[in-house]
Amino acid sequence: MRRTGTAGGPERRSEAPGGSPAPADTPAPRSPGEPGGKGGERPPRVHRPRRETYIDAFRGVMALIMVQGHVCERLLSKAALADPLYQLQLLFHGSTAPGFLFASGFVAGLPRAPLSARASLRRARRLLFILGVAYTIHLPYLSIWKTLNEAIPVEWAALWACDALQVIAVTQLFVIALQWVAGTRWIAAAAVLTLAILAAGPGVWAGGVSSRLMPALGAYLSPDSGSTFPVFPFSAFVLGGTVAGAAIGRQDPGRRHGRALWWGIGLLAAGGVLAVLLRGFVDFWGASPAYVLVRLGGLLLMLRLVETLADRQAPGITTLALLGHETLLVYVLHLYFLYGGIIGVAPLNAYKASLGFVEVAWVFVAMLPVLLAAAWAWHAAKMRAPHEAALALAFLTVAFVWEFLTRPW
Repeated sequence: MRRTGTAGGPERRSEAPGGSPAPADTPAPRSPGEPGGKGGERPPRVHRPRRETYIDAFRGVMALIMVQGHVCERLLSKAALADPLYQLQLLFHGSTAPGFLFASGFVAGLPRAPLSARASLRRARRLLFILGVAYTIHLPYLSIWKTLNEAIPVEWAALWACDALQVIAVTQLFVIALQWVAGTRWIAAAAVLTLAILAAGPGVWAGGVSSRLMPALGAYLSPDSGSTFPVFPFSAFVLGGTVAGAAIGRQDPGRRHGRALWWGIGLLAAGGVLAVLLRGFVDFWGASPAYVLVRLGGLLLMLRLVETLADRQAPGITTLALLGHETLLVYVLHLYFLYGGIIGVAPLNAYKASLGFVEVAWVFVAMLPVLLAAAWAWHAAKMRAPHEAALALAFLTVAFVWEFLTRPW
């Protein structure tokens, strides 16, 4: 898987202390003596919506399972991959991508919508950055000229493939537009769109629609061109998370807990019934609506469990929340360690498909402090100097684009 996540670059005041998103259209409190203040009276404090710890801790759990799954997939020997133990871990690893997609939507659904034009543009800019990172990861060469002249068909297919970051960015950009078009009724519209994607998914996969479009667009529809997470059905996880964030995440804890529990159980039951009805017609592990409903139900229950642990301040929750808050960094960094990219060969490439379970476990344990240190350093930089961190990220982006466009080979 992924997105997973994730968040883009830092912003001047886009986050409240602790990493909580703060809408730009939330008015700041007036100080005494300013228009609207009354003499020496302290004006009422404006409460900003906070992204609570449990949400980032949930993303952190998904991040850990993602890294563990990719380490096993990349480094285990062929004999180990055939072992029943590996097949068992696939059941857990299969939840990471849906979990990232769902969590990204959940966070997007928390602020009251439609957002102001300024806040919408800021969010769109962040999502476009994520989309750019998604395609950069798949680039075959650090040169547009070499890519155009030397890339082979399989490399072009990998470049256009729709992965977790692409489906997160594109779906959330569509949600911004939906919020502006539908206004206060956007939640119902998003729910209807989710059901439409679920219903259309099997037909889109079976109809070969993607093969009749240019590869850059067709890759978003089905896995025919090598996409891992096409819009059908994986956008439903993002949209479902957005609806859940708006309908459940905004509630007080008591009501939120009850709704998450009953909706989770209900979705699991609906998915199970639908799986029986569609047996023999639609592959459950493909574009089946039953698969999405079961996963959504399980994710809601898992989110409820993580919130309970966060409320009890269970050991490790703060660390998980840090990893979850910086999922984009964790995602990109662990992919470089395992698969490499245009900036160099993967540091762990020498161990590809050659290790056993115990050795892979040690590699996973050794990677965690590195990923955690990177997440802590970047998060601390954003909190202490948000403007400077944003400038640094902008500089790196411009430098990369300049190098990519001007490098001859």
